[in-house]
Amino acid sequence: MSVTLSSQARALHYLGTDELTIESQSTIEHVSQPHYAFGYVIDELLRVTLEDNKHRRTHKVLTGELFFVPPNCRCTLKNSENHRARVIWIRFQILNGQTSAAVVSGTGGVSDFLNQRELQLHSFRMPHISNWIPDFLSDCGQPDTALFYQLQSYLYRISSAFTTFLQSPRQVDDELVEYVEQAKQYILEHYNQTIDMEEMARLSGSSRKFYQAFRGVTGLSPHKFVTTIRLNRSLSLLGSSAFSITEVAHTVGYADELYFSRLFKKHMGLSPSDYLKNAQIRIANLCAIFHGDLAVLGLTPKVSLHKDWWLESDLTPYIEQIRNSHPNIIISGPIPDELQETLADIAQVVIIRWHDFTWKETLLKISGLVGLSSVAQRWLTYFDMKVDNAREHIRERLGGKPFLLVSAQEQHYRVYGLTRKKIKDLFYDELKITPPKPVEQVSFLDTYTLPEVASMDCDNVVFFVSTTLSNDYCLQLEASWRRLKQAHSRERQHILLIRHHGLLMYNATMHDSLIDETVYHLLSKS
Repeated sequence: MSVTLSSQARALHYLGTDELTIESQSTIEHVSQPHYAFGYVIDELLRVTLEDNKHRRTHKVLTGELFFVPPNCRCTLKNSENHRARVIWIRFQILNGQTSAAVVSGTGGVSDFLNQRELQLHSFRMPHISNWIPDFLSDCGQPDTALFYQLQSYLYRISSAFTTFLQSPRQVDDELVEYVEQAKQYILEHYNQTIDMEEMARLSGSSRKFYQAFRGVTGLSPHKFVTTIRLNRSLSLLGSSAFSITEVAHTVGYADELYFSRLFKKHMGLSPSDYLKNAQIRIANLCAIFHGDLAVLGLTPKVSLHKDWWLESDLTPYIEQIRNSHPNIIISGPIPDELQETLADIAQVVIIRWHDFTWKETLLKISGLVGLSSVAQRWLTYFDMKVDNAREHIRERLGGKPFLLVSAQEQHYRVYGLTRKKIKDLFYDELKITPPKPVEQVSFLDTYTLPEVASMDCDNVVFFVSTTLSNDYCLQLEASWRRLKQAHSRERQHILLIRHHGLLMYNATMHDSLIDETVYHLLSKS
């Protein structure tokens, strides 16, 4: 939808684009200017600091993310990586009271991020931004050209995406949650067929509320959800090299392979044929954690070894298995130097010290190794949408109540604290669940008894429970927690039981499923 701004409205006016280079292990300060800017990180990750006369905000910005910089603000960009970083700096003005017409895609204008009461620093993603960067870089500064108006339109779309990012998602109609879950499951099972979304909405009893509820459950509109599922499936099919592009298009539900190719490139940042070329790389994955990162890229390694395989006494069978797979690249977590030298005789060995990085940083590093950075960035864009949606449900239903994060097994419990990334960075950092004081100085705490966990000063808990354990176990766990806590507290306990498949791995696939389970639990139990 397009609207024309009135004479009293604010209009964006594109000024130009700069490319900034930050050498490895160095810091630059971008000179404060009286204009606004969006920064876009092309390569590596940066620690960005914004500072004005009253506030100072620092935030890590990853490859493929944008961040907003208000005027008259000092911006420091620190590159702690071993490679050069690049940032695109898109400058613009806000013009008030324009008498000439300005066209904006969408609604809402720019007031959401202009009227912030204090300095803030947010990073966000857009699925299509990587396709626009060549146009921004080719800008020669000439106004009133076709390129200028194209860049002006991109600026409005970036502004619109940022405004959407800042806005709170709409509330979900609780009565529709179960119907939406059924609709979601139907789409997952029939994504390759023609789906009459209007009929599905009509059968819900309220078309308007159905679309609203679907977005509240998934973080996406039904149409965008279908597209995402289809394109995700197309990655694994293309990566298998068993199908042609035409066959893949038809398999995932697109009768027109040319339309599929255009859609694929629009979302993934590269054509199906280019993806197919890069996906042919033969990978030996020696770290079980990375399997979930490779999966979201559509890649299946030729070898994928179990956890701690290299600690066994006889490594000969594993080395022969790796050698016989004829890998182009071997990806591993930290292993002994002698073993690394042995593997280097087979193929290039890349060691990723995943303990030092967030799972998002690990995903971006792996995608960069195989030339699929744009695919990872697109995946993270939609993941961040789901996080924004889940965060709002947490705010509405849990408020600021503190919660323990506990992995529960039949004879073992692990409490996650604030000094270790795993679990903490998703639930405490991104989803903004309030951490209780007892975990502030804790990495993790292992115990064999639930009473020891319950003795910690916090009534509320998120239990992570494997799907290998029964529903009866979950009911007993919940009952035991309430019984242990009621003896010491008159407050009502809040318990979230989040089910997960396999081990609680620190990777993209696991985090994606944890978001889905968390939202479903919040909405179905509200």
